Amino acid sequence: MIGSVVCGVDGSRDSRLALRTATLLARRLGERLVVVHVVQRPVSGHTLGPAGGHPAPITSESALLASGQALIDKILEEEEIIGADGNAILGFPVETRVVLGFPAEGLADAADDEQAELIVVGSRGRGAFKAALLGSVSSDLIGIARCPVLVVPPGAAAAAAAAAVAVAVGDRSYAAGAHS
Repeated sequence: MIGSVVCGVDGSRDSRLALRTATLLARRLGERLVVVHVVQRPVSGHTLGPAGGHPAPITSESALLASGQALIDKILEEEEIIGADGNAILGFPVETRVVLGFPAEGLADAADDEQAELIVVGSRGRGAFKAALLGSVSSDLIGIARCPVLVVPPGAAAAAAAAAVAVAVGDRSYAAGAHS
């Protein structure tokens, strides 16, 4: 099995930017792209909807997983990573996973399972005070991931972000935006 680039998505604009960056990096590195959505387990009668929106009533785990998969499929189609038939259109392997749990832990565990060389996530750009008070998936992930984590800043152009990042993978080093 070849390694992978794991990208966490939640439906937000920032996670879509991270997905575009992860797509460029996976293609450049010759790795599989694994798109992961983590659904938080229901707490106190409600669970968070897509992108942490309004609370949704608790449903079964299978319904939560199906809803997460539908979200990933919609994002991949809208971002033109897969076609309407569900097949990858970019010429390299694209896989999806939906996991139940807390976002940072779920992404770190998925990255381990997928032999990830890199995890790519978006940043909500909440600022230092709000992040310290509320916490941040990207900050938590950096602390627990067992591979490098790329946090794509808000407003960054995917091509510029990829071009500015040099990724060291194992004993190989790549400039993401450089041409071979």
